[in-house]
Amino acid sequence: MPYNWIAMPERLYAAWMPYSMMLDDFARELANSINAFTLNVQRLSAWATLMTSLGEEERAEALHEFIDPIATLSLLMPYAIRSRLLFATAHLCHQVNLVRETDWAEASLPVDDKIWMDSADRQGARWRNYNRLKTRIEAIGGKRLAQATTNFRNTFTHRFSPRVGTGITNFATRCFDPATGKACYSFGGTEPLDLKELTALLVVELDRCYAAFAAFQVLVGDQVAYVTEKNSEMLATIDRDPAAGPAVETGSA
Repeated sequence: MPYNWIAMPERLYAAWMPYSMMLDDFARELANSINAFTLNVQRLSAWATLMTSLGEEERAEALHEFIDPIATLSLLMPYAIRSRLLFATAHLCHQVNLVRETDWAEASLPVDDKIWMDSADRQGARWRNYNRLKTRIEAIGGKRLAQATTNFRNTFTHRFSPRVGTGITNFATRCFDPATGKACYSFGGTEPLDLKELTALLVVELDRCYAAFAAFQVLVGDQVAYVTEKNSEMLATIDRDPAAGPAVETGSA
C-alpha cells in the first residue's frame, strides 16, 4: 500500500491539528500493517513450494523455526487490519464532523477501547463514500476464513487452535446436543491446516485488505477536500483578525 498520498494544507487552523496528526499516523500504520501482511503471505507461499522438496526432519525444523510463527501472525492479521480500519475511520470522521456538523457532540465517539463497527457507522453515516468502505471492511476476516481455519483467531486467543502443517489438537471436545441440551463428547481431534490451502485463503484476505484501503483513501479524499476548503475560510478570518484563533505551520503533510 502507498505512503505519502495525503495532501493536507501546509498551514492549518489549529482546530484541524488532531485530524491532521491522526490521519498521518493512521494512514502510515495501515499501510505498514497491510504491507507486512503481504510480505508474510509471500513468505508462506514460498515455503509451501519449498516444503515438497524437504525431508521429514527438515520439514519439522522449517515448521518450527519459520512457518509456524509466520502463519500464526498471518492468520491474526486480517482481524487486526479490519479493527484498525474501523478505528481510523471512526476517529477521522468524528474530527471532521465536529466542524462540519453543527449538532455534532464530542461524546458521540466512545473511548478508544469501545470503538467498534457501530461507532464507525455513527461517525460515517453522513459521508457519501462511507458505505462502500464499510462493505469492504466487513468482507475482511469473515465467516469463510473462520470456517476454513476452524475459527483460528478465536481458538488461538481463548482455547487451543489447530496447528499448521503437522500436529493434531483437541483430541476430546465437550459440546451440547441442541435438541436435548445435554452434554456430549466428540473424539478424534482437529487436523492441522494445510499450508498451500492456508496461503490461498490468505491471498483472498489480502485482496480484501487492498480493496478496503482503496475505499479508505476515497473517503479520506472527500474529507481532505472539505478540510482544505474550510481551512482556507478559517485562515482568512485569522488574517483579517488575529484574535480570531491560532494557525499552525505543519510543513509537508
